[in-house]
Order: sequence, then C-alpha cells, then structure tokens
Amino acid sequence: MNDQLEMFTTTMGLAGQKTQVAINHPSVAIARNASDTSRAAGEAAKPHAGKQRELVHFWVKWAARTEAKGMTADEISVLLDLPAQSVSARINGLHRDAYIVDSGLRRNTRYGRKAIVWVACS
Repeated sequence: MNDQLEMFTTTMGLAGQKTQVAINHPSVAIARNASDTSRAAGEAAKPHAGKQRELVHFWVKWAARTEAKGMTADEISVLLDLPAQSVSARINGLHRDAYIVDSGLRRNTRYGRKAIVWVACS
C-alpha cells in the first residue's frame, strides 16, 4: 500500500487539492496487449524511468527560462545522451501528468524536421 501512495503527490489547484503522479515516479506505460518483447522492455525501463523523468523535467524547466524558451525531445536526447524512445516516453508521461505542456513553438531537429518545444507548467 505504501508503494502505491508514494507514486502520488498532492498539489494545490484552483479548486483545492488535486493529486498527480510524483515527478520521480518510475511510470512506464505497458499496453495490455503488448508483445512479450515490449513488455520486457517496459519492465527493464522501470528502474531508470523515475530519474529520467526528473532529469527531463529539470532541463525543460531550466530551458524555459533561457533564450531557448523550452526544449524539444531531440535536444533533450542529445543533452542527456539518451535514446529518442526513452526521451519520448518520459515526455509523454510528464505531459500526461501535467508537468509539461506544448509551448506552441516549433524548432528543427537534427534531421531538419519540426518538433514541439516543451515547457514546464508553473
């Protein structure tokens, strides 16, 4: 039971308290119909996911205060030397849990494609 409670943090919203997944929780989404290899990959990522979430959130929050006005997944991948899939998974989780949002800005990736510039919620 304690492990389940540790995955949540209480924050104050406009209507009082609300609960969201803690920033450092190793949340890994594994589909019910995931293949055995996908399921194994998800389980293998759990020990690192919480720290990766913290790092991604920290750098997105930091970059929003600079001329960069946020970070793309590609920029985070290069900065942290993490695979694009890992960064994408952490960004999706942070976005789902309302820690980061789309800034509305777009920047080119290393490959010349437009990418969302993410910023941290206040």
